[in-house]
Order: sequence, then structure tokens, then C-alpha cells
Amino acid sequence: MDIDYIFEDVVVKPSNAPKFILNGEEIDIWSEEFLPYHSKSIVEYVREALLEYEKRGEDPFPEIVGKAVEKEMVKNALMSGSNILFRGRKGYGKTTFSKAIAKLLPEKLLAIKGCKIHDDPTHPTCFACKRKVLEEDVVELTWVPRKWIRIPGDPMMTTRQLIGGISIQKIREGYDLDHPEVFTPGRVLKAHRGIAYFDELGAIPSALQTLLHELLEEKQITTPEGDIVPMKIDTIFIASTNPANYKGVADIKEPLMDRVEEIPIGPPETLEEEIEIGLRNMSLREGAILPSWHLRILARIVRLARNKNECRIASRIELEPSCRATIKLFDHLRASATRKGHKCAMLIDYGRNYEIVKLALRSRIELDYEEDEMSKDDVIVKLTEEAINKTCAEIYSLIPRDSFGKLMEDLSDLCSEPISVEDDIDFRRYENIYKILTLFAKSPEELNSAFEILLEAIKRCTGLIDKVDFGRYVYAGYDWEA
Repeated sequence: MDIDYIFEDVVVKPSNAPKFILNGEEIDIWSEEFLPYHSKSIVEYVREALLEYEKRGEDPFPEIVGKAVEKEMVKNALMSGSNILFRGRKGYGKTTFSKAIAKLLPEKLLAIKGCKIHDDPTHPTCFACKRKVLEEDVVELTWVPRKWIRIPGDPMMTTRQLIGGISIQKIREGYDLDHPEVFTPGRVLKAHRGIAYFDELGAIPSALQTLLHELLEEKQITTPEGDIVPMKIDTIFIASTNPANYKGVADIKEPLMDRVEEIPIGPPETLEEEIEIGLRNMSLREGAILPSWHLRILARIVRLARNKNECRIASRIELEPSCRATIKLFDHLRASATRKGHKCAMLIDYGRNYEIVKLALRSRIELDYEEDEMSKDDVIVKLTEEAINKTCAEIYSLIPRDSFGKLMEDLSDLCSEPISVEDDIDFRRYENIYKILTLFAKSPEELNSAFEILLEAIKRCTGLIDKVDFGRYVYAGYDWEA
């Protein structure tokens, strides 16, 4: 069998094109209707999309919260046709960023029907498709959605898994070009005409990293045996890795690093960004309201765990929690409140010993060393207390100084005996309490939760309110006339 043409660069033009069929009908692929969906490289599609966003003054990555500097670096790298390596700790949005890049591609592309890598009908790279467009009078096409292929870092990954099985010998023996023994695409080849996302690049064996040098440079691969894989891969290479010296992180070979643009991805810069990421990515989309003060407490717990300068107990934490901890804290609080029939989340929904916080953080932090007197749960409790203290100080600061005396008069009446924050209270009967609650409660459903955090804030900041039991408070007494 003559196989010389499988190494040739085949370009189909109107003058040498076969008849193209889509959904049973002949089509002119060079017409205005179909021209946007073939013949361009993935880099060209991305460049065009980026320029359109620039003209409209829009952010091409709206799903990424904050990170303005990182977005600019990504846009420049993509415009210049560069490959990208995101470096940062787990859970900071490296995968989300790569998926956002994939959305710059057209929602669908025309491909040769039956092709295992979805070849372009005007510039095929797989040998079965080259034979079709060169030898057959009619070629069927199909639509394929945009592609984002994850290639997980695996120390046990084989050449066949990464590249695929390609046997020139089987072709010489007369096997069909699309026979499984001739061609089974690996993960890299499946990313043809899409995004190849290498998740934890450093974990891929060194021998396979060497194969990727040629992929990034020449868009082709030579196997360890020296066989050139006769396919030019049209893809944008996006990779991620954790910081150097991070547990389980292997080195990335220098020649490979020389072929990518490294972009650091860190934690959210502000508390507000942390909250926004948590809300956007929650699994439990419906249920009890999560008021702003609880969002701030939970996001602040995570941020304190990362900040050894601001929070002394954080110095014990070796592996810090990512944004996934914030997301799960939001989920667990909503789940706890909803299960208890609360319309709005409350402090009592955290559990008597902050069980929902422990649930979200235990698997997401590691301590530098173990001490009998300081367990992981102890650290979580201290972080939670510190976050509640800081948030209660913010709530307390909202109380106008000239209204404080009258507020306490109302509280002395309402809380003269222990009162449960779950009680059905007519707050409108207490003008001064209601006035303060409406400063930060956005709806009637939030009033009980606002009342609870107000009592907690006064308790922690002044001691004028006592907590007598789980969710029960009482006025501590004070001579306002004096």
C-alpha cells in the first residue's frame, strides 16, 4: 500500500474539493453560512474572539472573579499564539481559567464525519481523512462542539495513553486506516481543534514531557522509538502546576518550561472576591438565605487560615484552604439551616461546636506538626471564633452611638428573661431594635438572623448581653440613667 501521502500536507480548495454532504444534503462549505466553521487554526479563532471583546470593551473571562492582571497576561499570551502554564495552589481557579479560554472558540466546528479527532475538511491531518478527501468523490461532514480535553497528571501515564496507538506496519499489511489496530487516538490527539489542558503537568513522567517539547514547537510528536506521528495537532496547550516545593509536585523539565508562558494564580485578593467565588460555585443553589454577615464570617475563616501575619493560629497551618473550602462552607451552612426549617441561616446552624466548619475544613488544611493540646479541630474553632469576632465588630460599628442607649432599653425589656433567637418575635413592637436591624437586614426573613448577630455583637463587644445556652440570650443589666 502506498502510504507516502499520509506524511504530506493536504489542503482542500474549491478547485480540488470532493462533494461535501451535511445531514444528507450537499453544501458549499465556502459559503457565508459555513465559512466561519472551518479552515482557521484554533489560535486564529481565539485571536478573533479576543479582538471582538476588546472592541466591545468587555471582559472575555467573566467567570473569573477579579484577577485583572492575570487576565491581561492570559490575553497577551493567547494573542501571541503562546502556550500557558498556570502555577498556583489547588483550588485557586486554574482549571476554571482554562475552561474560560475554551469558551473563546466557536460553539461548534465542521468536521469530517467518523474522524476520531474531528478533522477539518479543508486541512485534514489524520491519514484516514487525507485518503477520504484525496480519493473519494463524496465526503460526509458533521458538527462537533468546542473541545476542552483534560489530560490529568499521572506518574503512570503511558505513551499510548498520551499519544495513542499508531501502527505504520499495520497500514503496510493492508489494514484500514481507521482500524483500531492502526489508529487509536490518545489524549493529546483528542484535543485536536480544541484546548489541551494538562492538569498538574509536573506529574507526567519525564520521558513523556520530552515528547511534549516537539508537540509545542512543531505541533507533532515523535515516539520514544523514533517514529514520527504523521499528524500536525492544532491545539492550544494550557497546563497547570502547584508551586515549587508543594507536596507531591515534581519538576517540569527546563526545555518544556521554555515553551510556555508561566502565569501565577493566587487566592482572591479581597474578602468580597472570596464571597463572590463561593456564591458562584455553590452546589446547593436553593434553600435558606445566606445573609451578608454569615458570608463574611465563613469567607473570613478561610482567609484567616491563609494569613499568618493577621492570625497567630494560622502559623500552625502548613497546607492552607483554597476557595473550595469557602464554597463548601456556604453549602454546608445552607444545608444545615434548610434542614432545620430556617428561612435564613443563623449562628446556631453552625452546630454547638462549629461542626459544619469542621466538616468543610478538616480535609482542606494540614497542620505543620501535631501536638496533644492543639488538634486540627481546635485550630478550626479558634479560626471560627476570630472570624466571628471580626464580623461582630463590624456589626457593632453599625449601631449609631446616639441610638445605643435606646437600643439597650428595648433589649432590656425584650431580653429580661432568656430568649431564643428562633422565637417568633414581633420586632416592630420594639422601635429601636427594629430600626437597628433594618440597617443590615435586607428582608423580613433575615430579621431573626440579624437579631442573633446583633445580640452576639453586643455580647462580644460590651458584655451587656449574656449567652445562657445554645441560641439563648439574656440582658446582663446596666443603669443607663447613671
